[in-house]
Amino acid sequence: MRMETMQDLLEKVQEFAFHDFGKEEAKKLFGWDVAEILVNSSKEDENHILIIFNNNFMLFIRYFLNLDPSQTDDTCEFILGLKTDLTSRIKYSINYGNYIHGQGYIRFRVADTKNRMVQVMLEEFFVPAIKNVYKPIIERFKGFYGKDFFGVEADGNGGQIYYASIRSRSEHKGARLGDVIGRLTELELLLKDPHIRQDLAKVDLQLSLLPSMMDSGL
Repeated sequence: MRMETMQDLLEKVQEFAFHDFGKEEAKKLFGWDVAEILVNSSKEDENHILIIFNNNFMLFIRYFLNLDPSQTDDTCEFILGLKTDLTSRIKYSINYGNYIHGQGYIRFRVADTKNRMVQVMLEEFFVPAIKNVYKPIIERFKGFYGKDFFGVEADGNGGQIYYASIRSRSEHKGARLGDVIGRLTELELLLKDPHIRQDLAKVDLQLSLLPSMMDSGL
C-alpha cells in the first residue's frame, strides 16, 4: 500500500509492533533504507523505538498499554523528524503554537539544570535571545490544522526538525505525508541560512562567556 497520509504511516507504525524491530522489516514497511534502530524497553508497559533512515529522516515511536476499552486502536504514537547539523550548547526545543484567535507564538523548552544560578541565567538571557532568533520565522513552523505544528530541537550533538506527534485520535493524522516531508525539508534549508546560523552562534558564544556558565561545565 502506498502511503499518502500520516494516517497511512500510523498504520505502518502499528503493524511494525508485531515484528522484531529489525532493519529489513522496517525497510519493507516504510520503504526507506534503515541506518539504525534503537529500542528502549525500560518501562514495563512501554516500548520506545527510534528508527534512523539513511536519508536522515527519523521515526520516534512509543508503544504503550491502553486500558481504555473504547480506545483499542490507541496503543502508539510517533513523531516524524529530520536530522540537522544544528547544535546548541544548551538543549532546547522550540515550536509553533496557536493563540485562541489564531495568532502564532513561540513555545520554548530548555534543559533543566540543578545549578540555580545557571537556571536563572538561562531564563533571563538564553531563552529570550533564542526566541528573538526564531521570532521572525516562527510562522513557517505553522501546521496544517488547528493544533498541529512543526518544531526544532538542538543540543551539543546535533538537532532535528519534527512534526507534531501522531496517534489514532489526532485530527492532523489526515495531513498528507508528502506535505509534511516537504515542510521538514524546507525548514531544514531555512535553518541553514547563514544569518540564522550566525545569530544562533552568537548566542552560544555569549552564553559561554558568562561567568556562571564558564564554571558550570555546560
